[in-house]
Amino acid sequence: MAEEFQRNQEDYDLEDYDTVEVEKETGLQEENEEDYPNLTIKIEQAQYSIFELKRRYDRGRICLDPDFQRNDVWSYKQKSELIESVIMGIPLPIIYLAENADGRLIVVDGRQRLTTFFEFLDDKFRLRDLKILSQVNGMNFSDLDRNPRYSRYVTTIEDTQLVVQIIKYPTKDRVRFDIFDRVNRGGTPLNKQEMRNALYQGNATKLLKRLAESESFLEATGSAISSKHMKDRYIILRALCFYLYWNKEMLDEKGKNIEYRSDMEEFLGAGMQLFNRISPDKLHKIEEIFDFIMKRAYQCLGKDGFRIPSQGKTKRPISMTLFETLFYYYSLFPDEFELEKMKMGIQELLEDQEYLHSLQHSVDSSVNVKMRFGKVEKKFREIRNVIKD
Repeated sequence: MAEEFQRNQEDYDLEDYDTVEVEKETGLQEENEEDYPNLTIKIEQAQYSIFELKRRYDRGRICLDPDFQRNDVWSYKQKSELIESVIMGIPLPIIYLAENADGRLIVVDGRQRLTTFFEFLDDKFRLRDLKILSQVNGMNFSDLDRNPRYSRYVTTIEDTQLVVQIIKYPTKDRVRFDIFDRVNRGGTPLNKQEMRNALYQGNATKLLKRLAESESFLEATGSAISSKHMKDRYIILRALCFYLYWNKEMLDEKGKNIEYRSDMEEFLGAGMQLFNRISPDKLHKIEEIFDFIMKRAYQCLGKDGFRIPSQGKTKRPISMTLFETLFYYYSLFPDEFELEKMKMGIQELLEDQEYLHSLQHSVDSSVNVKMRFGKVEKKFREIRNVIKD
C-alpha cells in the first residue's frame, strides 16, 4: 500500500494535463490527417553481425542510454545464458533502433542484449551457471579465444547476425513516440520526455539535467516535482522553448523562426536540436537567465508560486502551464523591477477566467497557447504603463 500511495503521489506532483504521457487509446490508423500531418513512417530492416554492431558502438554511432531504458539490469546468469544461446545458434528477437539526424542509432528495444554482447567482448564478465555448455563456466571472451578447444565459439559470437529494424530519420517525433510505446509495451512504460531524452542526447539533455537539479529551481518549486519520470525536465524544456519562441530566438538549423502549430512534440524536438547545436556561451546565457527567473519567482511568490489557487484547503500540484507563462512573465521585467508590482499582476491574471481556462484546457492548442501568453504580455504592458504614469 505504501508503494502504491507513493506512486500515486508521484503521478499528481505536477499538473501536466496528460501532455507528457504517450496516448494509449489511439493508434496510427485511428489518427486523422489533422492529428498526424504529413504522416511518413520509414522503417528499414537490416542485418548486422555482433562484431559490426560493437564496432559502431565503439565509434559512438550506437547509443545505449540508461535514462531511456529503465528496466532492471540483467544478472550475470541472464547475460551468460544469452551468450550460450548465441553459441548454440538459437534465434534472437528483433532489435529496434531509431536513427537521429546525425546518423547515430538510438536503441529502442534490445538494450540489455546489446549491452551484454558489448560487455562480453570487452571481457567485463565471465560466464556462469550455464547448464548446457557448463564446460565454459568461468571463462570470459579472451579465455575462449585462447583456448583451441573453444576458440570456434569466438567466431560464432562475432559472426552471429542480428535482425535490426531501424526507424529512419526524419520520422516525426509523434510517430516515433507511438512506435517506441508499442515496441516497449511489455516493459516499463516510458513517457514522451524520457523518449525525447534518448533521441536528443547531448548538450540539450545535459542542460535540462543541470537546470532540474539547480538550487534555484528546487527552491522555486519547493522540490515538489518528482525527477523519476523527467517531469521536471519536461516543464523546464517547455518554459525555455516558449521563452525563446516569444523572443524570436526559436530557430531551425537554417536560422529561420520556428512556427508553433499545435504540435508540441515537433516544437520541443526542435528546441532540443537547437540546444544541441548552439554555442557553449549561449547555453551558459540560458542557464543564467533560468537561474535569475527562478530566484525572482521565489522572491515574488515563494515555493507555491506555480500552483493555481485552490478553492479548498488542499493545495493543487504545480501547474505546467502556469510555470511556463510565469517564466515568460518574470523575464519581461527589468532586473530591478518592484516585486510587489509583479505580484499584483500575477494576482490579476489568476482572476482572469480566460487566462485560467487557457491554462487548463486543450493546453497545447495554438489558440490557447496564444491566449495565455498574450494575456501575460498584456498584463506586463499594463503594469509597465502604470509605473510610467
